[in-house]
Amino acid sequence: MKRKIISIILVAVMTISCSTVANAAEKNTVSVEKSSMEFDDVWQEYKNDEQFNLMLKEYGKECAESFIWDVIAHREEEREFENNKTRGGGGNICYQYVTNIKQTETYNCGPTTVLQTLYGMSAAQNVPGSSNAEKIATLNTVCQVSASTGTSPYNVTVALNTYKPKGIGNYVYARGTSVTEYGFESTVATSLTACRPVVLHALTGSLTYYNGKNSKHYLSLDYIDRTNDVVRIVDCNYNSAYYGVHNQVPLSEAYKCVAQQDRYFIY
Repeated sequence: MKRKIISIILVAVMTISCSTVANAAEKNTVSVEKSSMEFDDVWQEYKNDEQFNLMLKEYGKECAESFIWDVIAHREEEREFENNKTRGGGGNICYQYVTNIKQTETYNCGPTTVLQTLYGMSAAQNVPGSSNAEKIATLNTVCQVSASTGTSPYNVTVALNTYKPKGIGNYVYARGTSVTEYGFESTVATSLTACRPVVLHALTGSLTYYNGKNSKHYLSLDYIDRTNDVVRIVDCNYNSAYYGVHNQVPLSEAYKCVAQQDRYFIY
């Protein structure tokens, strides 16, 4: 019976996610010729990406195509943001504060970070459950979390897009090595201004407060000061030595924790 319930939840999530991204795709086809060229270019960028191919295999071509349209929408959003130099918090400060929650298991940092992020968008009530623990249990299923492998970035993206508020653009993911530090900074600032707290699929060794411990872990990033090059990281870690809100983290450290190996950021 439990397996049947999980299957029903996952089918519902796939349906909601595909329809959500498909609706977004319809809004980004003003210039068919230009859009088609950009679509082909972005598809080429992602076609060999491990997470993209996992998503394509599990959710199908329609969802994969809708994801590409969302990436295009994000890039247009970022171009507009940089051209207008508008900031969510005024000046060079952008923020979308999330709620700090400790993960309930050693391996479910992904679902817990999703819940933290949804709180930052005032959308945690969209997740079934009467307590944070129950909501995390729901997200464990949606994110297909495993004690041995954790959670894949594309499943974190699906969970965020399933429960985020209407009117806020869909989340997408990118490999950290695909951008420069300045590109990462610009994308983070744009995402926060668009009311989307950022999720880091991190290797923690570059973060000073981890004291050299290099573990695979999900983190929320909900604030950036572009003048002083610092960010705020909200860590759900099961271990109290790392759990908490970490202000004034150098931007370079946040970038380095995703700009290596198979790491991603979700924005």
